[in-house]
Amino acid sequence: MASSVQSTIDADRAKLFLQFLQQNNNTYDQTVLADIKDVYCERGRFTCVIPVNEKVQNRYGTLHGGCIATLVDVIGSAALMTAADASGVSVDINVSFLRSAPLNEEVEIDAQVLRAGKSLATVQVDFRLKRTGELLSQGRHTKYLHAGTPLASGNEKKLTSKL
Repeated sequence: MASSVQSTIDADRAKLFLQFLQQNNNTYDQTVLADIKDVYCERGRFTCVIPVNEKVQNRYGTLHGGCIATLVDVIGSAALMTAADASGVSVDINVSFLRSAPLNEEVEIDAQVLRAGKSLATVQVDFRLKRTGELLSQGRHTKYLHAGTPLASGNEKKLTSKL
């Protein structure tokens, strides 16, 4: 029973993090995350959908690579919040771009924690065309975990007071 309560708390914390970034006006994160939908999370995993629209397209009319890298960072961090006590700071982000996502398509994002140790955590983030399931991009995000991050245990009040 206690583990299901903890999982709910972790999922709520990850969703709260995403909402905070969506409401933080005049930032790149807010622009990228504005139309995120179908959010689902469980321990070690965070999924959502992003529509490819004018806000996130590049000059070729496809999902911008910078947007994808930002989503590896943000959605990967949200997944980590469901499995670790600290959100950490990025030490490495890499993305492989396999295929493009055209304008007016929807992209499913699936972030899974591969490992969360005492000081390092690694998350894999897959981007798939919702219509076909085809893999478009794949990212890896490694974070250094430390107690001083805004969402580390006991510091959630700092975030909620800003909402």
